Amino acid sequence: MILFLLLDIAGCCLLYLGHRHQGWLAQPIGPLGVAAGALALLLALAAACIALSPLAAVFAWTVASMLAFSLLPFGSLLKGKP
Repeated sequence: MILFLLLDIAGCCLLYLGHRHQGWLAQPIGPLGVAAGALALLLALAAACIALSPLAAVFAWTVASMLAFSLLPFGSLLKGKP
């Protein structure tokens, strides 16, 4: 279950950092990082399916991803002004 959450958060972070409007880095990461994020999200779903029933796994994966994608933009507020 912990592996599922770590992979999900890592995948969401990588996908967020690949977007041109992200506020964490000066430049977005390249397409290889975005592909790694998508792969991490798929591996997170597979890990969730092993730990939970398939329906509960998809629900938990969706909820965890929505939470991560909702909170990631606020991380740039912690960084402060350059």
